[in-house]
Amino acid sequence: MEYLQVPFLVVCAVVFLAGVALNGYILFVAGCRVQRTASAVWFWSRAMTDLIFIIFLPLRFTSFFILDLNWANMLSSTVTSFHMFSSAFLLSTLSVERCILVARPEWTRNHRTPRLAFIMVLGLGAMSIGFSLRYGDLWESLLRPASTSMNFQVYEGKVKAAVVIQFLVWFLIPLALILTPTFNIVLASRLRRNRLIQSTKTLKILLGLTPTFFLCWLPYHVFFFFLMSKYPLFLLNTGRASAYVLTYLSTCLNPIFYLTMQEEFLMYRQRIRNSQTTDNSGPEPAE
Repeated sequence: MEYLQVPFLVVCAVVFLAGVALNGYILFVAGCRVQRTASAVWFWSRAMTDLIFIIFLPLRFTSFFILDLNWANMLSSTVTSFHMFSSAFLLSTLSVERCILVARPEWTRNHRTPRLAFIMVLGLGAMSIGFSLRYGDLWESLLRPASTSMNFQVYEGKVKAAVVIQFLVWFLIPLALILTPTFNIVLASRLRRNRLIQSTKTLKILLGLTPTFFLCWLPYHVFFFFLMSKYPLFLLNTGRASAYVLTYLSTCLNPIFYLTMQEEFLMYRQRIRNSQTTDNSGPEPAE
């Protein structure tokens, strides 16, 4: 395992610096520069959870190679679970909201407000914290040495059941909730040609975030099942390191999709270009 420390450290350092910089920029732009809309609230909250997650990467690296730091293992696992749940909840809600935006534009014009989005963000955050406190120690539970007590088989069975429930309820179901609105948007764009442009804009952000969520979190769940199967320790450690790197990598990819696909961020970038190419010192145009 020692020869993995150097490349793992290099990758973690690059991901850490990129994640902090990109998500910090998204927080600044969404909170201070772009127009206060429901979309800005969603992306600000997603960037906040990504930033919290990436800040704890050094602690994860430390706990990964210093196994006797129980408090670090527990804290980093809880933060990882919080990020997983919040990502699933936020992306599912965003997908449903985007579907409603295309299917019922009149309704969303009257009810899709930043205040409502902020209230929903607080609710989803509270749910994520509650579930992360319950499932945050699954990695460590599966890595504990076998006990000789009579209750070990019962305890191990509960842990395995929790792993299966987490995979089904907190990965497959959110993935279905993410994909279903996407197909509905495709159908709406075909049936209502006057909304084709709006549907296309919505599809861009969904088609960017959905594969990121699926590819970055699938290995995390897969290696839970590998741990239950008692594979050799070398393979488990290698796979666990790779799964962790991918989850942290998602914090770098999400801001890139926001900056290149989301209309409000594109408008802000266009304003920056215009201000750099003109000598106009008057007030900024309204967003």
